[in-house]
Parts: sequence; C-alpha cells; structure tokens
Amino acid sequence: MPPKVIFLDIDGVMNNLGTPGEPERPGLGACFDPHNVAVLNQIVRATGAVVVVSSSWRLSLPLHELRASFAAAGCEAQVVGITPDVDGPRRGREIRAWLDAQSEPPTRYVAIDDQFDMPELPGHLVKTSRFHGLTARELPQVLARLAD
Repeated sequence: MPPKVIFLDIDGVMNNLGTPGEPERPGLGACFDPHNVAVLNQIVRATGAVVVVSSSWRLSLPLHELRASFAAAGCEAQVVGITPDVDGPRRGREIRAWLDAQSEPPTRYVAIDDQFDMPELPGHLVKTSRFHGLTARELPQVLARLAD
C-alpha cells in the first residue's frame, strides 16, 4: 500500500452546487468541477498520495468505472480502491474498516468530505463546503495531514 492515502468523497468535494455538467466527458466524470480537480491534482503532485473512494458513488459504480470517470475528468490521482459498505450514516467507520483491513496501513491519510463528521478518525478529516467543493482554502490542512 502506498504510504499516503486520500479518502475522497465526490459530491461537495470534487464538484459543488455551481458545477456545470460536462456532457463530452463520460460517466461520473461529467460531474467533476475542473477547479476542484486542479486542487486534487496539486495535492497528489505534492504528496504522491493515492485515492480510496469513500463517496456513496462507490455503491452504484464499479471500481473500473470510478477510475475511468476520474481519468476522464483530468484527475491525476491513482484510484486504488473503495471503502467497504459497513455503515452508510457513519462514513468514518467505513474508512476505519478499510484501514483495519490493510496488512500495511498507510503512514499518512486524510478524509476529505463535505457532509460527515468522523469521530473515528480524530485529526484526519478535512471538511469542504458543498457550495465550493475542494479549494485552495483546504489545501494547507490536507497537505499538513499528508506531510512527512
């Protein structure tokens, strides 16, 4: 397992309430906002982190479609997996279950989400606003949680 992981929500993180659809992009990638994608790409370039999708989209799209959607939207992140469906209203428990299932858990990780609180992951959550998604405003917090 790569040493740094981003547990990533999609709605409210990789898009926002003002995101226009992009019909030329296939699948879920049409819903990604280029500004939010650019911030994720900046994080990935700076840290080498990989993505584990924690969004509820993981329940309706297979991993290969999620990967294709991220790529079609211009995301440079390697999508390595999804969290298990353990307890929908408690996304932190699903992330904790994924971490506990790893033979070598990541040395650094962050959960980026707009909706859920995650008491199971103290110090690892960065919340976004559904009005803006992932922006430069959250960048220092995310980079600090993934720093060596």
